[in-house]
Amino acid sequence: MNAEPILIGADVGTTNIKVVAFDRSGRALEGASSPTPTHYPKPGRAHHDPEELWNSFAATLRRVTEKLDDPGRVASIAVASMGEAAVPLDSSGEPTHDIIAWFDGRAGPQAERLGRVAGQDRLFGLTGLSLQPIFGLCKLLWLEENEPDAYSRTATWLNVADYMAFRLCGVAATDYSLASRTLALDLHNLRWAGELLEEVGIPPDLFAPLQGGGSFLGRVTPDAASATGLPESSVVAAGGHDHVCGALAVGVTHKGTMLNSLGTAEAIFLPL
Repeated sequence: MNAEPILIGADVGTTNIKVVAFDRSGRALEGASSPTPTHYPKPGRAHHDPEELWNSFAATLRRVTEKLDDPGRVASIAVASMGEAAVPLDSSGEPTHDIIAWFDGRAGPQAERLGRVAGQDRLFGLTGLSLQPIFGLCKLLWLEENEPDAYSRTATWLNVADYMAFRLCGVAATDYSLASRTLALDLHNLRWAGELLEEVGIPPDLFAPLQGGGSFLGRVTPDAASATGLPESSVVAAGGHDHVCGALAVGVTHKGTMLNSLGTAEAIFLPL
């Protein structure tokens, strides 16, 4: 008989990194968590170091795989994360700047200028978001203005969950739920808002290819297997925004259901 496969879900949250291994029935087998490393250099500023965050994630994941009777049974892993936080990568996949924390408001001037140039009503109609400095597009504009060298070397803007998946399998992609928190996704056509991005001077191809949550991305690389204890046969699937993945898990996907997802941030889901 073939051994029962093990599935791993992970969440890189604002406060903690959580990793849980499940069997196919959804029964939790093993789990681990660790604090999310965050730096606060001065009031109003917060960031994560990409390599430090990856190392914490990999170590937490290894704590789970080491507790499994047979980690070779891990068939697949997907990673969720907080939204509005991303890693700018160069063409070799190396970070060009720290991850600006989702709650960091440094891009306020860029958000104000974006509102004047593009129009707040237009932005809301296109993306479904009320203009705030926390969104990825505002942070990219901040990077362009304040860290021009880092911006000029940036080839890809990857949300935190997408970066962990990239480190696991080497494939850069993002799912629609995380993309919807960048202020750069055309919700009507489910594609990057190319016209808006070109209008504000951001190349649309800085944003990673879009994939549905659960889509196949690749298999675990030898380096990632060494760091995490995962077998190289494990499939890495696209994850998503942690609150959205939580809504799916508890069945809040249709009219008549509602979820109050209360973590570091509170989100209310009401399907229409």
